[in-house]
Amino acid sequence: MASMRLTVVGGARRIDRFLRDELGAGFGRRAVAALIGAGGVRVNGRVAVKSTLVAIGDDVTVDASGERSAALQPLPMPLAVVYCDEQLVVVDKPPALPSIAGPSGTASLAAGLLHRFPEMAAIDPARAAGLVHRLDTDTSGLLVAARTPAVYRRLRDAFAAKTIMKEYLAIVRGRVATGGVVTAALARRPRSRTRLVVVDDGRGWHAVTEYRPLASAGELTLVHLRMRTGVTHQLRVHMAHLGHPVLGDRRYGRSSSAASTHGRADVAATDAVNADPAACANVAPAANAGGAGWHYLHALRIEAAEGELPRAITTPFPAHWRPLFERLGWPTDLPERW
Repeated sequence: MASMRLTVVGGARRIDRFLRDELGAGFGRRAVAALIGAGGVRVNGRVAVKSTLVAIGDDVTVDASGERSAALQPLPMPLAVVYCDEQLVVVDKPPALPSIAGPSGTASLAAGLLHRFPEMAAIDPARAAGLVHRLDTDTSGLLVAARTPAVYRRLRDAFAAKTIMKEYLAIVRGRVATGGVVTAALARRPRSRTRLVVVDDGRGWHAVTEYRPLASAGELTLVHLRMRTGVTHQLRVHMAHLGHPVLGDRRYGRSSSAASTHGRADVAATDAVNADPAACANVAPAANAGGAGWHYLHALRIEAAEGELPRAITTPFPAHWRPLFERLGWPTDLPERW
C-alpha cells in the first residue's frame, strides 16, 4: 500500500486508533506509530501526530511509501481454496503456518495469497496481503481475504460490527458435560505482550464464547464453539478459564507434550471446493512432516448475517485430526450450523 485515502465514519477517536481499526492486520500499534512519526499521515491536509483527534467526515490520507519499504515477498505455495470469486477468497489454512508475515520473514499464508492474487498488493503488500482477519499460527481453518481495497474495508466493517459469525471445532482436556456461554473480558497479562488473561475489574476487551460438547472419550471432549466477539486468543483463553484447555495448546494448556501423547499426525492434503478454474484453482497443502507446532483448534465455518459473504462457508473435516479421531472412535461428520 503506497497511499490510501480514507473518510472517517463513526465516533471521534485518536488517529492512531482509527488507523489500527481501518488498516487491519498489517498495521499494528508500533507500525501505525512509526507511520505517523514519519509524517505519513495527514488529516484534512495537515500532518497528524498520534494524539490528533478525528471525527466523522474527516479526510485522512496515508502515505506508507517511505515507512513500509520492505514489501511482502510473494511465495508460491499450494492453497486450499474453499470459495473464490472476483471480490474475495476463502482458504483453509493448514496448521503451523502463520497467517501474516512476521519480522523474521518466514513463510506465511499472506505471501501465498499475494503470489496467487497479486492484486492484493493494493491492500497491504507488507504483511497481510488481502487477509481481513487472522488465525493463530497453530490454529487451522477458514480465513477470508479481500481482492480489492473496497471489499477489504467492507469486510473489516462487518467484522467490527459483529455481523460475521465464526464457528470452531476444538478438542479440549477433561469432560465437558453440558454446553454454556462464557462472558469474560480479556486483557494483556502484566509484563507480557503475547499472553491474555481473564479480568473482572472493568479492564480489557468484552469477549463472549458459546460452547457445546459433541463427543467425549477418556479425559478428552470434542466441542463446538461459536465466537460472538473477536478478541485475540479468545477461545483458547476462555476454554482454559473453564478448566478445559485446548489439547496441544502450548501457551494456555497444562502440558506442552499433551497432543503428541494423543496421536498427532502429519498434516495431510485437504480436499476443497473450488469456484473458479483460473486464479481460484485449488491446490491442497502439502504434508507438514512431524505434525509439530499445532493444537486441536480449527475454524470450521464462517457466516455473514447481512450478506457480506455469499453463504455460510464450511471447511472439510481437518485431515490432520483424522488419526486421533480413529483412535478414539469418534465420527468425522461435521456438526450442523449452530
